[in-house]
Amino acid sequence: MDFGEDVLQMEANKIAWKLEQWACMVGQNIDEHKTVQNMQCVCTQLLNSGLRTIAKRCDIQINYANFDVTIKEKLGIDIRGWPEGVPFQCPMSLNDLNALLKICNALKDGSCHWFQMSPCQQEEYSAQLAAHCKKGEVVRKPHKKYANTDMQCKCKGKSKENVPLRK
Repeated sequence: MDFGEDVLQMEANKIAWKLEQWACMVGQNIDEHKTVQNMQCVCTQLLNSGLRTIAKRCDIQINYANFDVTIKEKLGIDIRGWPEGVPFQCPMSLNDLNALLKICNALKDGSCHWFQMSPCQQEEYSAQLAAHCKKGEVVRKPHKKYANTDMQCKCKGKSKENVPLRK
């Protein structure tokens, strides 16, 4: 191993031994990383980073509740190869380690990935959503109503002339 000997000036087995010591000292090993909580975080990060890459936007996150409208219809982006038997929902709401491992492995090996829908696919999908709406089916989770929706705005009726200027 040239790198270890040249740069670190150690033999390969000594590097491995030091890494093992460090891992034991920190109290982490490979099995400890595969907890439900860690896998939830890893899956969420992989899904969001993949979506950001395909959308070419760094300010976007998956909206699981309204995925069909906000991601598929508006952005024309879909996910292919979601693992069988695993519900499509936020990984943070999954508590099954095996399901989380399936998602993580599928994302890492590329069998589950984001893709840009063609304009034809996007139009077809929009037509399907419109047909569901006409039937009276709910395609989008309704927004939460604010508690103060029936109240009038406090500033309504005030003229701008009476408002003091800020300095």
